[in-house]
Amino acid sequence: MIEIIPVMLFILGWHPDKPGEIDLQRPEIVFTSVEDCELAGTKMVAKMNAAAQGQSGARYEFRCMTIPGREEFEAALKNEFENQK
Repeated sequence: MIEIIPVMLFILGWHPDKPGEIDLQRPEIVFTSVEDCELAGTKMVAKMNAAAQGQSGARYEFRCMTIPGREEFEAALKNEFENQK
């Protein structure tokens, strides 16, 4: 049996002159490996940094994170159900 753990891509953006203002985006795509996510993230961030270089001056980085396991989802649903009682 092959287990696939989905991976989400997050893009972090900020402007050097405004360090407290951080933009967090999650493109609506899920990957089946960290490697695929990192490849896509590298390409997206390179394009975003190039576009911002001559315009806003913002900078971008990416992070790839696995989706939490079933246990975390079940615990969240259980807590939600108990809170509605």
